[in-house]
Amino acid sequence: MPHERHRITVNPEVILEAALSLPAGQARGGAVILHPHPLYGGSMDNNVVDALERAALMAGWAALKFNFRGVWPSTGQHDHGQGEQEDLLAAVAWLRNRLGLPLGLLGYSFGTLVGSAAAHRLGAIAAGAWIAPALVLGPLAPWPPDAGPLLLVAGDRDPYTRLEGLQAYALALGARGRLVTLPEADHFLGGRESVLIQEVSAWLAKAPL
Repeated sequence: MPHERHRITVNPEVILEAALSLPAGQARGGAVILHPHPLYGGSMDNNVVDALERAALMAGWAALKFNFRGVWPSTGQHDHGQGEQEDLLAAVAWLRNRLGLPLGLLGYSFGTLVGSAAAHRLGAIAAGAWIAPALVLGPLAPWPPDAGPLLLVAGDRDPYTRLEGLQAYALALGARGRLVTLPEADHFLGGRESVLIQEVSAWLAKAPL
């Protein structure tokens, strides 16, 4: 996929490496994608992040992915999900300034925890998708009451995502939420990328904008 490479400044010490991809034709929205845990090799160069990017493009959305602070070549140091929220705010502000489109928020593993913690600070969110939330690291923060629909996807063999907790979270969302459980899939979703693309693309395509 062709990308535009960009640098996003959070503060003088933290500058993020980012990649923006645009759909064919007029974009309906702009999705920010959040990658898995940096201390375990997570970066924007990841199979699930790539699948989320493809899903956004298929749905006619622009996609912005970036490396959190401390993930080369982004500068700064890993901040255990705190400073990473500031990274997300800077990325969202940059994308809104660049495209001026409805916001989508797509996260995988650690990225879902960062995204959920910061969501209430992001203003209007048209749609979201949390993929394999790493609930062993902590709970998801509540989805903002004024945000659009939220898709949850997890494998039934994922030791890092507690399905019972995810089911309760989806239930609390009511009509705004949907939980998709992938049979015989683990946390890394290897070989399940095509199903993930289909689910997320369909979710974004029908998001009310």
